[in-house]
Formats: sequence, C-alpha cells, structure tokens
Amino acid sequence: MKIITGRVRGRNIHITDFPLATSIMSLGYQLLAIEPGEKDPKRLEFLFEETEAIDRVVAGYWNGNLLIEPKTFWNIARELKSRIRIIK
Repeated sequence: MKIITGRVRGRNIHITDFPLATSIMSLGYQLLAIEPGEKDPKRLEFLFEETEAIDRVVAGYWNGNLLIEPKTFWNIARELKSRIRIIK
C-alpha cells in the first residue's frame, strides 16, 4: 500500500509537513527545493525525489516506526527554518 502525503509530480514528491520533511532529511535524503504551495502560496512545499526508499520513510513516519537521532533531527529542523526565513 502506498501512502501519498503530498503531490507527486514527475519524479518529485511535494511534502507540506515540516516534521516529515525534517525526518526525511535527517535520514540523509537530499532536499531538492522549497517552493510556495500551488493552492496556498503561504504554505511551503518541500520537494524530494520520489524513490521507493523515501516512500518507505514516509510510511514509517505515518506508522510511527521511524527511529531518528534527536540531535540530528533538531539540527536539520533549525537548518530548514533558517532556509525558510531566507525565502520569506
């Protein structure tokens, strides 16, 4: 079963959930871009390449099965917030 948590366009998945995006990055996956939302430009979307590995991370996140080192998560969250401030 595939869990869709954002829009998939081409080979990219657009995620609007900040903790999910932080979790994906904390596990070493590269953020491709941060863009304004298509329907709501005030809401940002985090773009990742859609792969089976990221699909498994997303499923693990929603099922509560992800294990992430807390300091890594916190550092990535701070980095993402800094990047968001630059955009706004």
